[in-house]
Amino acid sequence: MAEADAAEIPEPVFTYFGVDGGATCSCAGGKGEKRFFVGSQRGVVREYGLESKRMEGNVYIDREERRIQSLKFHNNHIFVHVRAFAVVQLKEPENVDNPLETWDIIKNFEMDHIGFCNSILFGSKLLYVSTDEKRYSTLCCTEIAGTENHTAKARILTAPDISPMCMIIGEESENEVLIGMEDGRLAIAYGDEKQGVFDYIVTQQLGKDPIFCLASSSEWVVAGCARPPIHLVNRTDLVVQKIDYVSHAAGCSTIAFSPNNRQIIGGFFDGSIRVFSRHKLTVLLALTNFHEATISSIQWLPEEDDELVIAASSDETITLWKLK
Repeated sequence: MAEADAAEIPEPVFTYFGVDGGATCSCAGGKGEKRFFVGSQRGVVREYGLESKRMEGNVYIDREERRIQSLKFHNNHIFVHVRAFAVVQLKEPENVDNPLETWDIIKNFEMDHIGFCNSILFGSKLLYVSTDEKRYSTLCCTEIAGTENHTAKARILTAPDISPMCMIIGEESENEVLIGMEDGRLAIAYGDEKQGVFDYIVTQQLGKDPIFCLASSSEWVVAGCARPPIHLVNRTDLVVQKIDYVSHAAGCSTIAFSPNNRQIIGGFFDGSIRVFSRHKLTVLLALTNFHEATISSIQWLPEEDDELVIAASSDETITLWKLK
């Protein structure tokens, strides 16, 4: 497979160093806010400035140094998923310019230890995965603002001992949630946002390898797996197309659409990054010499944030890219 000539390879706009134990996840701080957050292998969440090009401060530190599984920022709150412990909800300080003010812990949503699947926000609900007494994977939904601890649960598959690997919001107007499974199935759940009930879950087999990452647009769903290829699913007719890449990239660890949905960007376990044409299903650009370990998270920010790409890696660095 041909990849871009070295002369065509861009350089990072900026590189941040010193992510404790390596980055495990990241999230943007809202459209146009010019900041993002990164979680680490050693239980630290930090805020970084896109314009200042510096680490702005600590948001959360886990005293037991447990891995930060996922992050989600919403309405001046950040939800920090600490592996094998809880999702911790924190509120931003009123005066963000005062270094003495810190993020306040609002609530802990305790949960079981189950693999590496992330948690997500679904309207006013928090979604995460667990298992029931018969070892069936379950999708759990709990109210964020409520004082009660009631959690609605739905089995994801009709077979036990198959773990969810990743989870995203799909088509919001249809209350759709997409879950990548370790047996290569894509589980599609439809729920009631107000009631928090998922009573209709269907699956589509994309391959035999674990699905490690998903991204969704209004017309497409893309799935990255432990080995090539990347699977591109047309929402209209559910036809699956394949995007190949070199086998030594060691699998796709994170994936996203460009702001115009014409390109797909993937981060890989060998530290490489590739941009693909969604229409031609080919590699447009390969960045292979900038990270030395897994790309744990990749974001392609919207126009309000200059369409920057943020790549966070297990090699303790974060790179910013301008690819357009």
